[in-house]
Amino acid sequence: MLHITNGDAAANVLRRAGITEEILPWRDVLHEGPVPAGLDLRELSKVRVEFIAECGWGRAEEVARQFGARDATLEKSARDTPVVIWLESDLYDQLQLCQVLAWYHDQSAIPPLSLISSNDPQDGSFRGLGAMQPEAIAELAQRADPVRRDQLELAARAWAAFRSPDPVALDRLRREGTQALPDLGLALKRLLEELPSRGNGLSGTEQAALKAVAEGARAPAEVFVAVNTREERPFMGNWPFWRLLGRLSSGSTALLELASGARPRFPPQVPAAAAFGAQRFRLTPAGREVLAGKRDAVHTIGIDRWWGGTHLTPGGKVWRWDEASQTLSSD
Repeated sequence: MLHITNGDAAANVLRRAGITEEILPWRDVLHEGPVPAGLDLRELSKVRVEFIAECGWGRAEEVARQFGARDATLEKSARDTPVVIWLESDLYDQLQLCQVLAWYHDQSAIPPLSLISSNDPQDGSFRGLGAMQPEAIAELAQRADPVRRDQLELAARAWAAFRSPDPVALDRLRREGTQALPDLGLALKRLLEELPSRGNGLSGTEQAALKAVAEGARAPAEVFVAVNTREERPFMGNWPFWRLLGRLSSGSTALLELASGARPRFPPQVPAAAAFGAQRFRLTPAGREVLAGKRDAVHTIGIDRWWGGTHLTPGGKVWRWDEASQTLSSD
């Protein structure tokens, strides 16, 4: 039997709960960086390895080794190995779920698959696997549900839409309904909120970060905690969040700076964690204007980032999300 889960913290909890079969942590932050269409599992892994290494989140050789071992384990599992998928309801996990189920959907033979959600069985509220006690994991293991054909098909559609060169198909899928995978709809809406907003050009997380600083958060960890506290289902880890803060601090007209007036520095450029944590943020005048809706972030600091298979660039079409009308538009 193979157990697939969202990362090393969850894998360690599963082991402490007495699971002795092979555990595969799915170490990829799919809501960050390029996830283009037209590539198989191994080809896409090369793209992801390059992105992760460029971000400084790991040495290219080690990340490539991990992804190669991960892909080989997945391919081996298609030979009739029972697979249990342990994933949460947040955006980070739901994208991983779509990738895994979409891959099995495309195989000529599909092994027995079952799915376990970490949501509280009483009220459906969010629970993180990595923070659960072993006895709670053992309870969850009793509630594994066989993966149905309609769930495989929905995951394949969502994965293809996410990798499209524009977000239209994914928004259409969200509006049509995602009942087969109950947590997917909210995750896809949260993903759309990470596009630049129609109002001021900030993504949902960028808006929350600037607001947290405006309300008094100063140290990097304080800003991170304040933003995650606002999330119904927290999905962004600290390393991608530092990257986001770096984006807000870049360009000729930055939105964030240090209290000293200098530009912040972020891992891995900062040699010591203490030096990074000692930095204190403040909004620049441009940051205050963007937060107030008087300036547009895309026009102020520029944009060059991937949203799944959509590449947002100044010279190309910039897709935006209007939270009030729940609609897409483009510049």
